Amino acid sequence: MNIEVYANKQNAMIKNLVKGTQEVRCVFFDENAELEVDFYLFILLQEDLAARHIPTTLPKLVDYSNKHPEKTLFCFAQDQGVELISDHQLKSINAVGKLVEDNGVRWLTELPISLDALFKRGGY
Repeated sequence: MNIEVYANKQNAMIKNLVKGTQEVRCVFFDENAELEVDFYLFILLQEDLAARHIPTTLPKLVDYSNKHPEKTLFCFAQDQGVELISDHQLKSINAVGKLVEDNGVRWLTELPISLDALFKRGGY
């Protein structure tokens, strides 16, 4: 299974998430790898919002929610034990999550332990 990941690959949590995956092949969106993608995984962490106003992957998430809803997953890891974003930012991200979920995207509110576990549990 091939997963194209839209996330901050420099983040330690993201590195741990993709490290050691055996059943899925992960490539980050900016690696220009040519493969047939089974799923698009968008991961947004609070620190991504704290660093800038609008993460660059959000417009692509909304676009993919319209074009490939059955192949798109959105994960907003809201509970990281640290409040890095404002209530307004949280409300906006929740609105985006609701929008893409209404389009048919699976919306995760917790960062999975591993991508192997996510795709086994999700029945993908």
